[in-house]
Amino acid sequence: MLSDYQAGRDRVIEELEKPFPILNICDVMDWIYYTFEPNKNQWEMSYEWETEKLKEFSKNFGVFLYEQPRDRYFPQLGVLEAEERGYRGVILSDLS
Repeated sequence: MLSDYQAGRDRVIEELEKPFPILNICDVMDWIYYTFEPNKNQWEMSYEWETEKLKEFSKNFGVFLYEQPRDRYFPQLGVLEAEERGYRGVILSDLS
């Protein structure tokens, strides 16, 4: 469990070093679990807790959360929307 979270965490850290990070929601959640609750299984965390931590992550790193269902999910649109809104990066999340 811990090593799975660590791999996603490491991908997030590497991506955040880029001028405009494009992050995968699963990796971001791994970063959150690893950082705040490394000894718990993700299924033990409440939706409210996860939502709050995701909001904190987005605010702290200046990234935009782009979430859409698959039929309206276009990653490049998420990137463009984040840039237009003045964010320094984007988290991409396919809700399907």
